[in-house]
Parts: sequence; structure tokens; C-alpha cells
Amino acid sequence: MRTTLRRAALLPGAILTAALMAPTAAHAEPTAAQEVFTHPSKAAATWAASQLDENGNYRGDHGLNSDIIMGLISTGTSGATADRATDWLEANAADYAHRGGSDNINAGGTAKLALVAGIQGRDATDFGGLDLIGLLNDRLQESGRVSDLGRMDMSNQFSQSLAVLAFHETGDIPASAVDFIASTQCADGGFPLSLARNPDRCNADPDSTGMAVQALLAAGETGAAAKGLDWLASKQQDSGGFSYNGAANVGANSNSTALAVQALAAGDRDAEAKRGVDYLLSLQVGCDAADSSHRGAVGYDDASVDGMTLRATAQVIPALAGKALYELDRGTAADAAYTIECGPAGGPGGSDGGTGTDGGTDGGTGTDGGTGTDGGTDGADGGTDGATTDGSDGTTGDTGTDGTTTDGSDGTTGTTGDTGDTGTDGGIDGATTEGSDGTTGDTGDTGTSYAGGDVATGGYGNDHTVDGGLANTGSNVVPLMAAAVGLLAAGGVAYAVTLRRRRATAV
Repeated sequence: MRTTLRRAALLPGAILTAALMAPTAAHAEPTAAQEVFTHPSKAAATWAASQLDENGNYRGDHGLNSDIIMGLISTGTSGATADRATDWLEANAADYAHRGGSDNINAGGTAKLALVAGIQGRDATDFGGLDLIGLLNDRLQESGRVSDLGRMDMSNQFSQSLAVLAFHETGDIPASAVDFIASTQCADGGFPLSLARNPDRCNADPDSTGMAVQALLAAGETGAAAKGLDWLASKQQDSGGFSYNGAANVGANSNSTALAVQALAAGDRDAEAKRGVDYLLSLQVGCDAADSSHRGAVGYDDASVDGMTLRATAQVIPALAGKALYELDRGTAADAAYTIECGPAGGPGGSDGGTGTDGGTDGGTGTDGGTGTDGGTDGADGGTDGATTDGSDGTTGDTGTDGTTTDGSDGTTGTTGDTGDTGTDGGIDGATTEGSDGTTGDTGDTGTSYAGGDVATGGYGNDHTVDGGLANTGSNVVPLMAAAVGLLAAGGVAYAVTLRRRRATAV
């Protein structure tokens, strides 16, 4: 276990502002003599697959397990591992779809299970004894919103988008569900986490926009999607990355970048997608890693392995592979895990994408490095889950999965609080600091949720998001905060983003 103090503690006034405005270190480009991965997306998938137990499960975290499955399938590797992980999800589907009680319906978790079932060629109408599509249709309101059933309705842009993507797997997408997403679009073109449908008073973020655009494109709604893509392009930082809220003075992270890249690639915004992939590659633990078991992993905001890395990697893999969520298909994916290979930077077979490496379909936007020879489309992929901060991302934290939520905005922390030490959700005794919403996770062990979000067990969750992106779709997100709490949120968001986690458990 290693502990790191990644950011300064909460800073008042001008000191905090100065800390946020401080420039981040530039990511070094590989030298000609440095070896790089032949297939970065597959290397990341191999590392992620190695973190699962023999049953294809990572600490009972439904959302994260789902993310890993989709990541593996996006690369066409480790199909047998993906199948085992899907078996585990199916056996435990009720815990996710009915989070909080048998009479509850967790729209985000149900949609995510249905999406994975479709991708894996399983029957989403009989998955773990549940008719997931039937449950989603039952929760489809006259307005087109797919809402939760339970004490509170915590559905948001992530759960709505996942529902549309799940319906896409069936070949029958309710038009009202698609129209509802379009109706939430902000006046500037981006999409917010909230489904309040007030274009002139909404705050868009890259995570929610990345998800909404994928759902719209899957449904053939190109008009609203194009505006969302324009908004994403306007929020891309000089590094190629994206911050959780699109702010230029907030550092970029892999989860938000992956979701944005995925949408950009799906929308044929190749230049922006390539820049995003280049940023993601700069966060990948490389061929020269001191610990060879870490090779392929992708960090949250640097190339390291800690308690946030598995969730970050799982959500980044599809972005590196150049696949949108609606393009994933178990199909002929190889059962075996990919054996990680390295080669000279810029050499034949360079990496996924770049100026032509992986060739074929992985990314058209030249992503993974190298001036390789195959050329092709391997790179842009666009990650999926993207942890979002600022209350953005997915509805609640899967089984107490996703890391700290900031801004007090969405989501009560995971209800069953993951047990792992990697800080996957579910808070602990977890006191929520910064007072924001979100009750802390039910059974988790340690950790604190900043600004009221999902706390991480074993010390600061795997993803740095408000609710944790795709992996966090499922539990309950707390409603938007009242004006008084907003005073805390301003400091809370900056605190959570800059502090991130002072303690991260090595994976």
C-alpha cells in the first residue's frame, strides 16, 4: 500500500485559487529509443482483466465490473474473462437493478445491466431472472424520462443515456426517450447531469455530454448530437484532455477525457478525438514500468497505479480502442487475453492509431501512438464511463462504487459500500464533508466523501467523480443542492478536484 499526497489540503481564498491556476507538468513525448505498446488499448484491457478474481468479479462492484466487460469487448480480447464477469453480473443482477429493496427499480443500474447483456449476446428480458427491458419500459414516463422507483428519483443524464443505449441493443428505441435527452440540452450545446430541462439555466459537463451524444448518435439524432460535439470541442484543453466540468482552470482527467473522446470519435471529430487519445496515452503506465505488473494501466491524472486506476482504466479502454458504447459486440472476440507487446516508438505496428498503426478499425483518429505502418483507425475510441465530478455522471454509485462525488451534487453514496480496499465506493462510516448531499455508503469501511458524494471504502474511491460515471450508475444520487449548500459547493468542488484522494490503495 502506498499513500500519496496528490494535492494541497483545502486552501482558503486566494491560496486555493492560486493552487487551481498553477500549471500542470507537461507530458513527455516518447523518445525514439523508448519502447511503446504495440496495441495500447489491448494492453490496458489485459491489465484490467488481471484485476478480476476467478469468477470475473472485482469486489462486488456491479458498475465497475460492467465497465471492465465493455472495455474487454471493445478490444476483442479476453472474451472468456468477459463471459465469466457477465455470469457474475447475471447471478447478482437483482442486487443492482433493485438497489435498496425488491420494490425499488434502479434505472441506471437496470439500464447498464441490459446494455452489457445485449453486448454479450445474452437475453436482457431474462437476465438473472429479470426482464430488464420490461423494467425500463415500466419506468418510461409519458415525458420520455426513464426514472427510478423508490424513495427518491435519482435518475439523471447517465441513466437516461444508458437506457437509450440499452434499448438500442433491442433494435427498438422509444422516440420519447431520445427526445427527452435532446430536451435537456443547454443553450450552449452541452448536456447537464440534471434532467430538469431548463436550457437557459443548466450547467453542462463533458461527462454528461459525452454520454448524451453517444445515445443520440445511436438513435440517429444527429442535430442535437452535433451541437453537443461542438460544445465538447470548445472545452478541450491544450493537453488534449477534458476536466470534469469543462473548466479551463481545472486539471484534465482520464475519465472525463475518455467519455468526450468516445463521443468525438463516434461523431467523426477525428482531430479532437486524436488529441484526446494522445492525452490518455500520456497517462498509461508504459513498457518501461518499474513494476511490470502495472504495464498497461491508465491513471486518473498521471501514469500511476493506485486506488483510482482500475476504474480509470476500465473507462478509458473503449476510447483507446475507438469504440462507442453502441458499437460494442461480443461477436468473435478472442477468448484469450492479449499478451502485451512493446516496440520502438514510431516503429512498425507502433500503437493503436497514431499515424497509422493498429490499422483497421481501432480508431481512425490515430490514437495510440506511433507512426506505425498499418495505419488505420485504431485510435480514437472514446472511453466510456467517465467519472464525472460536479455531480455529473451517472446516477448513484453502483454498489457503492464510484469514488468521491464532488459538489455535493448527485448521489447518495453507494448503498452496499464496496468492500474492497481500493476505495470503490460505498462509503464508510464515511462522514460526508463539505456538507453536501449524498448520504454516505451503507456498509463501506473507510474513506470520506467530499462535498457529499460517494465515499470510497478503503480510502477514496476508484474514480474521481461525482457519482463516478458509468460505473456509478445505479444507486441513488442526491438531488441538486439548495442555495445555501451552494456556498459550500464552490469550495467543495475545488477541494475534491485538487485534493482528489490523499490516500490511495495500491491495486
